[in-house]
Order: sequence, then C-alpha cells, then structure tokens
Amino acid sequence: MVPIAPGIPEHIVRENVRRLQDLMRAEDYAAVLVFHPSNMLAFTGTPHASWDRLTCGAVTREGLVIVVCPAFERPGVSGAEKIATIRTWREEEDAYHVFAAALRDAGVKSGTLGVDGRIWLESWYAFRAACEPLRLQNAEPLLREVRICKSTAAQEILRRASRQGERVFLVLRDMIRAGVSEIELHRELRARFAADELMVDPMIQSGPNGAVPHNPTGTRVLQAGDNVVVDSVITVDGFNNDLTRTYAVGQPSPRARAAYQAVREAHDAAIAAARAGVECRQLDRVAREIITKAGFGEFFTHRLGHGMGIECHEPPYLHGANPEKLRAGMCVTIEPGVYVPGEFGVRIEDDVLISDGGCEVVSRDLPTDMTDAFDRHPGLS
Repeated sequence: MVPIAPGIPEHIVRENVRRLQDLMRAEDYAAVLVFHPSNMLAFTGTPHASWDRLTCGAVTREGLVIVVCPAFERPGVSGAEKIATIRTWREEEDAYHVFAAALRDAGVKSGTLGVDGRIWLESWYAFRAACEPLRLQNAEPLLREVRICKSTAAQEILRRASRQGERVFLVLRDMIRAGVSEIELHRELRARFAADELMVDPMIQSGPNGAVPHNPTGTRVLQAGDNVVVDSVITVDGFNNDLTRTYAVGQPSPRARAAYQAVREAHDAAIAAARAGVECRQLDRVAREIITKAGFGEFFTHRLGHGMGIECHEPPYLHGANPEKLRAGMCVTIEPGVYVPGEFGVRIEDDVLISDGGCEVVSRDLPTDMTDAFDRHPGLS
C-alpha cells in the first residue's frame, strides 16, 4: 500500500476547490464533506485524516475550506493553513457537533451536504445527527470527477514523477545478477537514492516469486534463468508514477521468453488503441486477446490497468466489465502480465496520459526491454 504524500502544491489544491465549486453549484450542494486521506489532500492540502478520532474537512459552495481535527493533533494539519480555516476539538467535546458548528459559521445552515463516498458508516450516522437540518447525500461522483481528469499542472507533475521513477530501473539494470537476493537488491537501491532524498521501495520478485502479483520483496536468491519482475512507485509533489519492468538473469526458458513476447505485444497494442472515447473494457480486451492467442490467457489474472494521480490506484479501472470511456486528461497504467505458478512472472507497465487523438506514454524515455535476452530481434521471434 502506497502511503499518501504529505502535501501537493497549493495551486493544485485551489484549482481542485474551484472545480468542485462549479460542480456543487450545478448539483445544488451547500457544501461537500471530505474524509478519505486522498480527498483531504486534494481539497484541503493535508492528508491528515481520521483514525480513532475525527479529522475531516469541507468545501462550501462559496469556496471556503474547513478542516476539523483534535486539538492535540493540530500540528499534523499544518499543510492546510494556506487553504483552510482550521477548527479544533477537545477530548471532552463531540467532534461531530464541532464540525456542524464550523459549517454554520461558514454560512452552511440548510440544503444538501455532500459526503465523501469513502466515509466510515458509523461516521455517516454521526454526521447526519449532528448536522441537521442539512440533508446528507453521497458526493463521491463530484470528488471523482474533479480528480479523474488531470489538469495541465497536474500532468506536468506526473511527468516529473515519471522522470524520477525511470531512474530506478536504469540503475537496477546494472545490479541484476545471479547470487544476490531480492532484499539485497532492495537495500542497494534505497542506498543509491538516499542522497537524492528519493524514497525508493520497489517490489522485487524473482523466479517463482514473480508468479504472484504484488508479492512482497523477499529473501530469495536470484538464479541463472530467472525472470525478475520489479514494480516501483515514486511520489513527487503528491503525485505518483507506477512502472514495472521484467529483467532476465542470463537466458530465460523458451516458455518464459514466449510469455514475455506476448506481454510486450499486448502492452504495445493496448497503448496504440488508447485514446479518448475508448471503453476501459475494450482496452482490456485488446491486450487479453493477444495473450490468450499466445496460449497464456489463463495466466493473465488481473485487470489491464488503473488510473493514477494522488493515489497510485484510483479510477478509472481498465477491466473487462467496465464500460466507462477514457477521457482526455486521464492518466492510466497499461500493465498486462503473465503469471505461471511455480515458474515465473512477466509484467510490463507504463503510464499513459489520454488525449483525444491517442495517448502520451509518460515513461517514454524508459526502454521496454531492460535486458538483452528480451530484446526485439529476429533471433527471439
């Protein structure tokens, strides 16, 4: 699980608030309550959120931003000071009534209060009781709409995040070798980037460990003939990149090489088909049909990809049942894979920004093939 970054640029937060205001006016909301850490970050400037004590925020239709938190945790929301009015509550107080009072002081006394769709159920009931006569309504579609299509400024941050993230794979290319363990590679990478103050925490999965997507880095020692699947996420100014490459230790087996070729073809075909107006399920089908035709369909066990931004995994989701159409400004991963239990895994993942005429591969400067054994040349066809 990728933690939420400590902050994003102030101008991005203000832009999100303005876009949310427009939607609130159109849908006749008096205010929208934000609760999940990612929404707190996007609309208040701090990711600090509820744990066993209430911390939450709100945006009014007039553009006022409120953050409510425990008094002793006030330093934890300091990132919101330029954006929000901060109200604190003491342990003996009812935090939900403090929130309701903060709304009234902001002029929100009647109408509809939109609610973050990822709120806890018990909190929904507590807010409903404390905020009467406001009517609570799920506002997740509004929050989703603001975040799902990235602004020009957010897209530029995503590009910068990718530039940083690509470095991990280029450095690792010279470190992959038989006899070193997954965890030793992980430690070497962290040490390499520590001087740059870049938090590096990849999943490194060798041989049969790579046959389980999201398998944590372990102690297995790399062996000749292994595939090594490496998935890395880097965060810059609150926005993530998400890349995966598959390396080979020496010469992989013919079956592993065939699987790699199928995954690479599926990856390239999905990117070629990605553009505004294409359904998420259609893009998944493009990749899946290629892998199935190559004889590895049963081993492509997850969706083709997901949206990304403040969260590493966020809408839209590119799976076979999702009819949602891609739109310009969406940033999604294209990451087909093959996972043969007990043998090997293969995944190639790139981040793409959707446009009306196609897509931009944000990680375009990173080679698809990181080791000679998988290069595109006649000897492997």
